[in-house]
Amino acid sequence: MKKKKKFRDFWKLGRDEFNTQYFSISKDHELVVHEGNYQYNVYDLTQKFGAPLEVAFPFIVEKRYLDLVSTFNFHIKDQGYKGRFFYHYPMKVNQNKEFILPLISEGANLETSSYNELWLVRKLWEQDQFHSRIRVICNGPKTEKYLGLIQELKEKGLFIIPIIEDMNEYESLKKYKGDVGVRVKLGVRIKSHWDKKNDQFMSLDVSAI
Repeated sequence: MKKKKKFRDFWKLGRDEFNTQYFSISKDHELVVHEGNYQYNVYDLTQKFGAPLEVAFPFIVEKRYLDLVSTFNFHIKDQGYKGRFFYHYPMKVNQNKEFILPLISEGANLETSSYNELWLVRKLWEQDQFHSRIRVICNGPKTEKYLGLIQELKEKGLFIIPIIEDMNEYESLKKYKGDVGVRVKLGVRIKSHWDKKNDQFMSLDVSAI
């Protein structure tokens, strides 16, 4: 029992304030993931499917996304900000559709940083996995293939926004018939301190350089 409590406390499992409310330790000291009244024993999964094993829990991904949007919208309203918040999932993080589609189903948009990532977006779109209203932001170096695919998807009706990162890309995109973004290098200085009560760094002041 002491060992179980030690693991749980060290990893701060089962605590809403650390977003670990879905995780606990079994009586056999094995990691357990909870979904409502159902639970998954991670050790049992490795015994069944072998290791190494990547396990994705869409309900946790969806909850994280909704928490993030809720937090932004709360502070937007609280501060009287006139703009809107759009979340764009970076395709480079995980390109498995089992990970991407749960986010899209809750309203997330997409971000790519290469031709290959945008090609995967095209495949999902062509399979009717998401609506054309989704916003796709294109970062990263714009090769000719990348620019060509951006233009192709724009002409086919996808809401796609290339981000200009240097003057060469500006020359290539200045005739682009659609929305474009511009990357701005903005330095930020943050003052913080260690909060013993919350066991984490707390921001005191944030200012642009």
